[in-house]
Amino acid sequence: MTLDELTLEIYAERALTYFESKHLVTWAVNVVTLGYESDNLYILAGLDNASTEEREIYFWKSIADLKLTIEKSKEDLMENYALTIAKKAIRKEVSIEYAFGQMLKIVSASEYDDRYNAFYEIDEDLDYLKYDNSTLFNTGLTLENSKEFILEEMKIFVEMESLNIPREQRNKCYCETCKNLTSPITKNKFQLKKPFRYTVWACGICGSDKLKYSSDHDVKRKIIEQSKKE
Repeated sequence: MTLDELTLEIYAERALTYFESKHLVTWAVNVVTLGYESDNLYILAGLDNASTEEREIYFWKSIADLKLTIEKSKEDLMENYALTIAKKAIRKEVSIEYAFGQMLKIVSASEYDDRYNAFYEIDEDLDYLKYDNSTLFNTGLTLENSKEFILEEMKIFVEMESLNIPREQRNKCYCETCKNLTSPITKNKFQLKKPFRYTVWACGICGSDKLKYSSDHDVKRKIIEQSKKE
């Protein structure tokens, strides 16, 4: 990681989650490893047993020494941190459990931004699986495959963000009848019992209600592949 990337990660952690000040020491060690030098940086790198207050003092002195100016909005910090955490999980630099926990904090801090909501839905489904052995959003998720499932979601998240796929594209469904990605529409259906008329989601192209929804990993992969071709 570059100096800017390391520092943005620290800024994001401070802004969005409970912050462990020992991460400032780790930051200093990593910055020194990159080849940067200053007395304050060396001091901070050795403050393993110091107080948070002392670490903070030398962190800001180090920032001044390095002449770093990072002006990012909270949204930018969240986006950067989410991508950093997901990439670290993919590279096995952090555990899936830790990365998932951080993503859930981002979900909350972002007020349930659509880009991160898949992780909230996985968390909800894990609760349902524990108590009801069912899922609301992710039909392929089980307690046994949860780590692999979350890792795949991290990979999908990174790819979708790198392609800058817009929200309306990410929310498309896959029609099993006409084999197209489609924006679903509502359709009235009728039956010989109450309620006699009811509404279902249907394909916006052929009208079929045989849809696979955007929470499905296979559908997300199809969306990614389509976006790569455009």
